[in-house]
Amino acid sequence: MTNRLIKSPYGADNVAKYLIYLASKAFVGDNKEREGITNLKLQKILYFAQAYYLAKLGKPLFSDPIEAWDYGPVVPSVYHAYKSKGSNPIILENDQSHISDEDKESINKIWDTFGGYSASKLVDIAHAHNPWKEANSSANKIISHKAITDYYSLLLNK
Repeated sequence: MTNRLIKSPYGADNVAKYLIYLASKAFVGDNKEREGITNLKLQKILYFAQAYYLAKLGKPLFSDPIEAWDYGPVVPSVYHAYKSKGSNPIILENDQSHISDEDKESINKIWDTFGGYSASKLVDIAHAHNPWKEANSSANKIISHKAITDYYSLLLNK
Protein backbone atom coordinates (compact mmCIF):
# COMPACT_ATOMS: atom_id res chain seq x y z
CA MET A 1 0.00 0.00 0.00
CA THR A 2 1.54 3.30 -1.05
CA ASN A 3 0.34 6.86 -0.61
CA ARG A 4 -0.27 7.25 -4.34
CA LEU A 5 -2.76 4.38 -4.53
CA ILE A 6 -5.11 5.58 -1.80
CA LYS A 7 -7.62 8.17 -2.89
CA SER A 8 -9.03 10.93 -0.71
CA PRO A 9 -11.66 13.56 -1.42
CA TYR A 10 -9.42 16.33 -0.06
CA GLY A 11 -6.07 17.87 -0.70
CA ALA A 12 -4.00 18.71 2.39
CA ASP A 13 -4.30 22.42 1.56
CA ASN A 14 -8.07 22.18 2.02
CA VAL A 15 -7.71 20.47 5.41
CA ALA A 16 -5.02 23.00 6.39
CA LYS A 17 -7.41 25.88 5.68
CA TYR A 18 -9.95 24.38 8.04
CA LEU A 19 -7.36 23.82 10.78
CA ILE A 20 -6.09 27.39 10.36
CA TYR A 21 -9.67 28.64 10.66
CA LEU A 22 -10.18 26.60 13.86
CA ALA A 23 -6.97 28.03 15.33
CA SER A 24 -7.99 31.54 14.28
CA LYS A 25 -11.30 31.38 16.16
CA ALA A 26 -9.45 31.74 19.47
CA PHE A 27 -8.64 35.22 20.72
CA VAL A 28 -5.67 36.00 22.96
CA GLY A 29 -4.40 38.95 24.95
CA ASP A 30 -6.00 42.21 25.98
CA ASN A 31 -6.23 43.35 22.36
CA LYS A 32 -8.32 40.31 21.47
CA GLU A 33 -6.01 39.29 18.64
CA ARG A 34 -6.68 36.06 16.82
CA GLU A 35 -4.23 33.36 17.85
CA GLY A 36 -3.82 31.50 14.57
CA ILE A 37 -1.38 28.64 14.09
CA THR A 38 2.26 28.41 13.05
CA ASN A 39 3.29 26.36 10.05
CA LEU A 40 5.22 24.02 12.36
CA LYS A 41 2.18 23.28 14.51
CA LEU A 42 -0.06 23.02 11.45
CA GLN A 43 2.21 20.33 10.01
CA LYS A 44 2.02 18.19 13.13
CA ILE A 45 -1.74 18.45 13.46
CA LEU A 46 -2.16 17.54 9.78
CA TYR A 47 -0.06 14.45 10.49
CA PHE A 48 -2.07 13.42 13.55
CA ALA A 49 -5.33 14.06 11.67
CA GLN A 50 -4.14 11.79 8.86
CA ALA A 51 -3.12 9.19 11.44
CA TYR A 52 -6.57 9.27 13.04
CA TYR A 53 -8.32 8.89 9.69
CA LEU A 54 -6.12 6.03 8.54
CA ALA A 55 -6.06 4.11 11.81
CA LYS A 56 -9.55 4.75 13.15
CA LEU A 57 -11.67 5.42 10.07
CA GLY A 58 -9.77 3.26 7.58
CA LYS A 59 -9.29 5.97 4.96
CA PRO A 60 -6.95 8.90 4.36
CA LEU A 61 -8.13 12.42 5.17
CA PHE A 62 -6.03 13.95 2.40
CA SER A 63 -4.10 12.71 -0.59
CA ASP A 64 -0.78 14.58 -0.23
CA PRO A 65 2.30 12.68 0.96
CA ILE A 66 3.83 13.27 4.37
CA GLU A 67 7.61 13.34 4.74
CA ALA A 68 9.88 12.92 7.76
CA TRP A 69 11.77 16.19 8.20
CA ASP A 70 14.06 17.21 11.06
CA TYR A 71 11.23 18.81 13.03
CA GLY A 72 8.82 15.95 12.48
CA PRO A 73 6.23 15.06 9.85
CA VAL A 74 5.63 17.62 7.09
CA VAL A 75 3.23 17.87 4.17
CA PRO A 76 5.59 19.63 1.72
CA SER A 77 2.85 21.25 -0.38
CA VAL A 78 1.31 22.90 2.69
CA TYR A 79 4.68 23.81 4.16
CA HIS A 80 5.68 25.65 0.98
CA ALA A 81 2.31 27.42 0.77
CA TYR A 82 2.86 29.01 4.20
CA LYS A 83 6.66 29.12 4.61
CA SER A 84 6.71 32.88 3.96
CA LYS A 85 5.02 33.27 7.37
CA GLY A 86 8.12 31.88 9.10
CA SER A 87 7.26 31.25 12.74
CA ASN A 88 4.47 33.84 12.73
CA PRO A 89 0.89 32.67 13.13
CA ILE A 90 -1.25 32.00 10.09
CA ILE A 91 -4.74 33.43 10.44
CA LEU A 92 -7.97 32.94 8.48
CA GLU A 93 -11.00 34.78 9.81
CA ASN A 94 -13.43 32.80 7.63
CA ASP A 95 -13.68 29.12 6.86
CA GLN A 96 -12.24 28.83 3.35
CA SER A 97 -12.25 25.05 3.27
CA HIS A 98 -14.54 22.77 1.31
CA ILE A 99 -14.99 19.87 3.71
CA SER A 100 -18.13 17.91 4.57
CA ASP A 101 -19.85 18.60 7.89
CA GLU A 102 -19.16 15.01 8.96
CA ASP A 103 -15.44 15.41 8.33
CA LYS A 104 -15.44 18.81 10.05
CA GLU A 105 -16.85 17.09 13.16
CA SER A 106 -13.98 14.59 13.12
CA ILE A 107 -11.40 17.30 12.50
CA ASN A 108 -12.89 19.35 15.37
CA LYS A 109 -12.29 16.39 17.70
CA ILE A 110 -8.70 16.10 16.49
CA TRP A 111 -8.25 19.84 17.04
CA ASP A 112 -9.70 19.52 20.55
CA THR A 113 -7.14 16.81 21.27
CA PHE A 114 -4.03 18.40 19.77
CA GLY A 115 -4.76 22.13 19.42
CA GLY A 116 -3.79 22.89 23.00
CA TYR A 117 -0.28 21.49 22.62
CA SER A 118 2.64 23.68 21.65
CA ALA A 119 4.38 23.04 18.35
CA SER A 120 7.49 21.83 20.19
CA LYS A 121 5.46 19.33 22.24
CA LEU A 122 3.85 18.00 19.06
CA VAL A 123 7.32 17.64 17.51
CA ASP A 124 8.43 15.65 20.55
CA ILE A 125 5.39 13.38 20.33
CA ALA A 126 5.87 12.72 16.61
CA HIS A 127 9.60 12.07 17.09
CA ALA A 128 8.79 9.40 19.66
CA HIS A 129 6.57 7.47 17.24
CA ASN A 130 7.83 4.80 14.85
CA PRO A 131 6.39 6.09 11.54
CA TRP A 132 8.50 9.26 11.73
CA LYS A 133 11.56 7.43 13.11
CA GLU A 134 11.51 4.79 10.38
CA ALA A 135 10.89 7.25 7.53
CA ASN A 136 13.52 9.65 8.85
CA SER A 137 16.14 6.92 8.59
CA SER A 138 15.04 5.86 5.09
CA ALA A 139 16.27 7.26 1.78
CA ASN A 140 12.95 8.67 0.51
CA LYS A 141 11.68 10.11 3.82
CA ILE A 142 8.02 9.35 2.92
CA ILE A 143 5.86 8.31 5.88
CA SER A 144 3.64 5.69 4.23
CA HIS A 145 -0.03 5.20 4.89
CA LYS A 146 0.77 1.62 5.86
CA ALA A 147 3.31 2.69 8.51
CA ILE A 148 0.84 5.21 9.93
CA THR A 149 -2.05 2.73 9.89
CA ASP A 150 -0.06 -0.10 11.46
CA TYR A 151 1.36 2.04 14.25
CA TYR A 152 -1.66 4.16 15.18
CA SER A 153 -4.20 1.32 14.86
CA LEU A 154 -2.53 -0.26 17.86
CA LEU A 155 -2.62 2.99 19.84
CA LEU A 156 -6.16 4.06 18.93
CA ASN A 157 -7.86 0.70 19.23
CA LYS A 158 -6.70 -0.25 22.72
